[in-house]
Amino acid sequence: MKNTIQTLQKNTIQVLLFLFVNSLFVLKYLPRAEANPIASLAVYLIFISVVLVTFYSFSDKVSEKTYKVVFWVLLLVMILAIIGFLIAIDPYHVRVDRWSALAFFWDNAFKGIYPYSAHTHTSLTNYPSPFPLWHVLNLPFYLFGDVGIGLIFFLILVALSVQHFFSSYKISFLFLLLLCISPAYWWEVAVRSDSLNNAFLVFAIVLWLNEKGRTLSNSFIIIAVLCGLIATTRLTAILPMALLFFKPYIQLPWKQKILFPLIVFGVFFLIFSPFIFWDTNTWIFFSRNPFMSQADKGNIYIFLSMIILGVIMAYKWKNFNQFLGTASLFIFIFILVSQIGLIYATKTSSDLLSDHICDISYFSLMLPYCIAIMALNFKTNNPKYKFNK
Repeated sequence: MKNTIQTLQKNTIQVLLFLFVNSLFVLKYLPRAEANPIASLAVYLIFISVVLVTFYSFSDKVSEKTYKVVFWVLLLVMILAIIGFLIAIDPYHVRVDRWSALAFFWDNAFKGIYPYSAHTHTSLTNYPSPFPLWHVLNLPFYLFGDVGIGLIFFLILVALSVQHFFSSYKISFLFLLLLCISPAYWWEVAVRSDSLNNAFLVFAIVLWLNEKGRTLSNSFIIIAVLCGLIATTRLTAILPMALLFFKPYIQLPWKQKILFPLIVFGVFFLIFSPFIFWDTNTWIFFSRNPFMSQADKGNIYIFLSMIILGVIMAYKWKNFNQFLGTASLFIFIFILVSQIGLIYATKTSSDLLSDHICDISYFSLMLPYCIAIMALNFKTNNPKYKFNK
């Protein structure tokens, strides 16, 4: 029990973040099923507490071979559950339009119509907001008939990435288990959302960079191009990469300091160029583009304050363990402050649980880093997890 308490204490911030984010989903969405939100939350918190304490108390008594079996079984069960959700839920009855932002984009593109002019299934004024590369990455799922299939692919991607990087089925199983008991994750599945898929992709790339020892000093061009590609998926995808590479970027020689953003911008421009030059008569890109959807409610003061906070936090972490904790905390703060700013901008008495004002699903973006550090604290002394800036 003493070791269990010490392990939980090391995870205090991450456990609180995990509980807070998932509690938001319980309080906001369970009432729609005519469930008492307070009672449901109490049951959920008790359930999570029992799971964490039980796992931390008895995990050392289970063999790695057993963890290997239950890891693959749990992954299979989650895949089957996703398939069940995709079959059972009519996407047109879902009020969240992230799936149609991807699907209708390609509907237009294959008809020769400017893709970013496609509205989603929920509103004639809602347009696709993902950046071009993210649409391309989701094209195979669209061609298979349902962009929701991407939920299966990116779950497998993150599960295998975690297992390969940590080389421990014990850690990998706990990662999957915590994801499986997260209402925030199953909300993503139920509404066919792709935002957490994007977070999984970036997280897998971060793990790959660490495993291969890729840094700005030994892989300057690769990382610059990779950052440019990631920037052309979603705006939020930039956050962990900025935390990861800001300090080593500042330490680069001036020539590379100048070259790095030029490469990133060059890749960014190249990916966007087909849409910029789609129609050179009307230049439709400048009247309808994804930036309008992703940044139309932005606040310059919040943006600048988050840049300052990001710079400070980028200098705080010293190893990969600390990076994971820093990334989860910064993403959480960034989303929280942004949502509060949105409430202020609308000049209403709304809160985080109000419909059509705040989008609590963005909090899910910190889950891969939060869950990983909770699982990782089982083997904090393994030198494989140290990241050399």
